[in-house]
Amino acid sequence: MASIRFLGVTGKSAALHAPALLDGAMGTALLDRGLEPGALPEEWIFSRPEEIAAVHAAHAAAGARVLLTCTFSCAAPRLEARIDPARIGALCGWAERLARSASRGVLVAGAVGPTGLTPPFGPGVPSAELEARYARPLEALAAAGVDLLWIESQHDRAEALAALRAARATGLPAVVTFTFREERGRLVAPGGADPVAWLAAVEAAGAAAAGVNCVFPGPSLDDLAQRAVAWLAIPLVVKPSPGLPGAVLPPDAFARALEPALRAGVRLAGGCCGSGAAHLAALAAAIARAAPDQAG
Repeated sequence: MASIRFLGVTGKSAALHAPALLDGAMGTALLDRGLEPGALPEEWIFSRPEEIAAVHAAHAAAGARVLLTCTFSCAAPRLEARIDPARIGALCGWAERLARSASRGVLVAGAVGPTGLTPPFGPGVPSAELEARYARPLEALAAAGVDLLWIESQHDRAEALAALRAARATGLPAVVTFTFREERGRLVAPGGADPVAWLAAVEAAGAAAAGVNCVFPGPSLDDLAQRAVAWLAIPLVVKPSPGLPGAVLPPDAFARALEPALRAGVRLAGGCCGSGAAHLAALAAAIARAAPDQAG
């Protein structure tokens, strides 16, 4: 199997191989553990850190080699309404330690999701404001010692590029993943744009890897994987969702649905909403089966 040095992380990265297993969902796992609907996972960093640590540990035990910090909302105004903004830096530090404690040898990715300020969720704000919003948590995560930065669930290309500029200013490698909708059997970006063009845009802006998260596995993802692998020089990431509570694909079905994308050349694969340790264990087996197609 190929080395995962492409992430640009020194030292521990040499022990990883591609395709590599990412972690699963944090938010839905915490809902299963009692997080109230409408509450934010980050609120448990201070009040119930042992629950977050347990989710990280379960994902690592299932084989995940890259763990994303529980900091998804740290650039968004919704978190400021629940946690004193002055404590966001400390929250990022605790989040890094909780992920790091899960297992020796894992890579910890400082993860930040969208602000909710750009369409269709908000009216839009200047690029400089977006970049500043991302800079605060990304700088705090970098200072806390994460190995790389992870910008996820992006739905606006300009916002993703602003976040990537803030991430690259820290000097750490950064990954960007988008959430695209399915239309007529293909994944499409807003306005009907080709998702590969969005992935190419963040590649050109310096992303270490790029891909999609919170989409469903199946033919539309397979199509994107084939086209993106042929176009991109950086590794392709897929972190699909097996579904939301009440309609979640069983672990083996989830893993089987991802096998065509793995054979197409996906280099980093994990799970999003609804995926737990059992999904990751099944996906680890699927990765092992796909490994001969990924050699070199």
